[in-house]
Amino acid sequence: MKTRLWLGFSLAGAVFVSAGCTFPSSGPVIPANQANQLQTTEPGTVVRVARVTVEGRRSNLGQYGGGVVGGAAALPAGGVKNTGEALGVAAASVVGAVVGEATEEYLTRKEAEELTVLLEDGRMVTIVETTQTGFQVGDKVHVIHRPAGAQVALALNL
Repeated sequence: MKTRLWLGFSLAGAVFVSAGCTFPSSGPVIPANQANQLQTTEPGTVVRVARVTVEGRRSNLGQYGGGVVGGAAALPAGGVKNTGEALGVAAASVVGAVVGEATEEYLTRKEAEELTVLLEDGRMVTIVETTQTGFQVGDKVHVIHRPAGAQVALALNL
């Protein structure tokens, strides 16, 4: 029993560690598909800032990890000996998978800011920034349009 439980936790830990490995960088890192792409910039003024939460990731990692942990926790000492025990382990695995997926979504949520910007041409746009920008109503900004989305940056007096 202890060996199986230890093996299940070790496997889940190895999957979590290997899925999130990246090397740090001293500056901004952009995706390779954004290099050599045209970007347009429009000046504007921030008219609204609201805190929002961006939904987290839901992948098979949370489901599989939760299923393994749930099944391992329900496994009787000495192994499964009858249909009732097998159904109990199966049910615990399903519950573990559901809980694992919900836990992954919750743990990967991001706090963000929803910025509404009045562009100089009179149009109004809203962009959600997943980094805390610190923008305030009245700030002069540039809305940068990229192939992969848009970003708001503080306007500099050049």
